[in-house]
Amino acid sequence: MRLDGRAIKVGSIPADRLVQGALLDKFLAVTWGAPAVVDPTTRTIDLQLADLVGASVAAAHTLRLTCEAPATLAVGTEGIALAGDGTDDLIAQTDAAGLLQLVVTCAEEVEIIVAAGPTQLSPMLDCSTGATISFIPA
Repeated sequence: MRLDGRAIKVGSIPADRLVQGALLDKFLAVTWGAPAVVDPTTRTIDLQLADLVGASVAAAHTLRLTCEAPATLAVGTEGIALAGDGTDDLIAQTDAAGLLQLVVTCAEEVEIIVAAGPTQLSPMLDCSTGATISFIPA
């Protein structure tokens, strides 16, 4: 890659330089909180958007969330559902603080994997980590 006639090595631009050009705001990462037990068939988990240096992003963005059957996903107290609320394939928007609370429901004693991904309204999104939620009694 070349910039102003000079070759740029991959990884040679530090994150603080990306902030200066507002480029950092275009690249976000999905981070997951710890699941919380509501009752035997219901868990909640928070998803927070962060920039590439790990700071929370205070902006609403749209994501696609999926989980394994037989579980279903719904939006909790943070964020809004746009489509698929109560199914295993949900499109939702984070709140203005970049936070989305998911309510995961499953009547079987299994572990469920939840994954987040971008939509047409998303910034460039690192969604390389998912969340594992256990419905197996302790």
